[in-house]
Parts: sequence; structure tokens; C-alpha cells
Amino acid sequence: MSSKVTHRTTTGLLLLTALFAAAGCGSSSSSADSGAPPSRTTPPPAVSPSASAPTSSKPPTHDGQLLKLVVSGGFVGRHDELVVSADGSYTSTKRDGKTVEGRLTPAELAGLHKALTAADFPHLPPRPTGKPVADGLMYQFTYEGHVVLADEIHQPQALRDVRAHLPVGYR
Repeated sequence: MSSKVTHRTTTGLLLLTALFAAAGCGSSSSSADSGAPPSRTTPPPAVSPSASAPTSSKPPTHDGQLLKLVVSGGFVGRHDELVVSADGSYTSTKRDGKTVEGRLTPAELAGLHKALTAADFPHLPPRPTGKPVADGLMYQFTYEGHVVLADEIHQPQALRDVRAHLPVGYR
């Protein structure tokens, strides 16, 4: 036998032995030791997707969050996060950990709401639909429980409209 085959056989036997040893591990007392009949566990009943779906038409916001946008990638390895709250306040966190807080004006917030509604997030493609862009920026939008990824080139106009209402640096 060649050394490669011997090595593979030995490795396979060691893995198989470890698997059997792990399968034999368990509690130190068995039903045979206690005189009780072996307990049978039944798997939990299957839950249909419709049974666990929320009853409201809009998923709940996370801690009053209206929109979260993560911008990442590029030549420098950017990773910036913007969280806009329902009241228009926002927190921007850059890759270096620097945080800036601010507030959208009532007109900016109204424009953002209008753009978010018009974007129709449930019907946007969840991922970019074109050829990947090398060293390009990726935009991850989270709105009403929907996560949509887009890159610089393959970004629907609806998402560009949303970005137009965000603070400078995220437009």
C-alpha cells in the first residue's frame, strides 16, 4: 500500500473511532441501572411557517429603528453603519469606532419615509442581480424586517432615492 492510502485509512479509522466514542458518551446513569424502563423521546412537532409568522402586516421595528444601513467594502475595507430611529434621530458608527449622533429635520424624515415606502422593500431583489463589482462598496439596507443588499453599480433607483435622504456620507 502507498503511504497516502495508509495515511487516509489511518485517519479514517481514527475519525470513525472518535465518532463511536462520542456517540457512546452520555449521562453516567442509565435506565438499566435505575431499574426504570428506557425513556423514549419524541421529536418536537413540526411547526408550519404560517404558524410562526407575525399576524400584523408590518414586522415590528427593532428598538424603534426605522432603517439600518451598513456600507462595507471598497479598497480601504470600509465598514460604516447608520441607524435611523423612527423619530429621526440617527447614529453613525465608522470602522474606527468613531460615533456621530444627529437628527434628521422633519422634512428630511418625511422624505425618507416617502422614499422607503416607494422602494417597496418586500419586492426588491435581496441581492445584487448583476456581475460582482471588484473592490466596490456594498450597501445592506434593513427596513421593516427586510434585508436588501446592493452594490454601487447594481443598485435600484428606489434605493438611491432612499440614500438621497440620509445624512452626508451615506448618500
